[in-house]
Amino acid sequence: MQAEHREVPVPSGEQVEIAQAAIGFNFFDVLQRRGLISENEPGRVMGIEGAGRVTAVGPRVTDFAVGDRVGYLKSQGAYAGARLIESDLLFPLPDDVSFEVAAALTVKGSTAWLCAVRLVELEPGQTVLVTTAAGGVGSLIARLAAHRGARVIGSVGSDAKRKVARENGAADVTVGLNDAIDQVAWLTNGNGVDIVFDGIGADTANRLLESGTVRKDGTIVSFGAGAGFPRADPDAIARRGAAVLAPQVPNYVQTASDLRGCMAKVLALYRAGAFGEISPTVYPLSEAPLLHDQVERRAVSGISVLVA
Repeated sequence: MQAEHREVPVPSGEQVEIAQAAIGFNFFDVLQRRGLISENEPGRVMGIEGAGRVTAVGPRVTDFAVGDRVGYLKSQGAYAGARLIESDLLFPLPDDVSFEVAAALTVKGSTAWLCAVRLVELEPGQTVLVTTAAGGVGSLIARLAAHRGARVIGSVGSDAKRKVARENGAADVTVGLNDAIDQVAWLTNGNGVDIVFDGIGADTANRLLESGTVRKDGTIVSFGAGAGFPRADPDAIARRGAAVLAPQVPNYVQTASDLRGCMAKVLALYRAGAFGEISPTVYPLSEAPLLHDQVERRAVSGISVLVA
């Protein structure tokens, strides 16, 4: 990645120009940069979420005006100080939510809401395993699950991240998937947890099914692909009698109304304390290559944002 200067055209039609204050970082960005998600595209601007102020509007824009605070979660080209975007991809950002919090919560908060509220409706007394309890989405799911009264078992990648997982609401913390499988068996008397929220991907679901880490009739929600795209053997699913879900936010947020309704729910959860205190690590936009490098070396945890 390298910094370039590009002129931002005058917005046309239903386009809006935004002066971006904060830009969300997602592991998706790393996978895309490495060519693992989409085809290589010379000159592509990275990033899919951000927040800022409207600085100009196209002639057919009716729902936003210059000066409005806005955010978005699914538009390529976020790593920029200013950009154009279609107005139906924006949601209004209330004054009591900072740009940095918005950039931290948009993709990751909506994913946590989708996984732990929209799809499975977590209930008090349930026991859940979060396999990436110190990561971006994993940290929010762990906090949300604890807020809703579930017992959270958090799995992390190193001893150094144990404290982070506990701060995220995990009552028990394991290091690595093998340790998580053993601990779940012991803590649940071999019955397995009600729900697994998995951010590792690859063959993790198969291992959890075969080991009985998820109970019979339980659910695995694969929200991430840190080790590769999630896959599950239909025979293993049938033998365990469990459900395996691999939701993607864009499949549930397809219209402007969907987006604004979803983000209203996410921000309501934030105000209610369901996500705890959101204090993302902040990097200048010019240091995006450093952030990518640190993430790939697993030298950082939690949520990071870029500021223009």
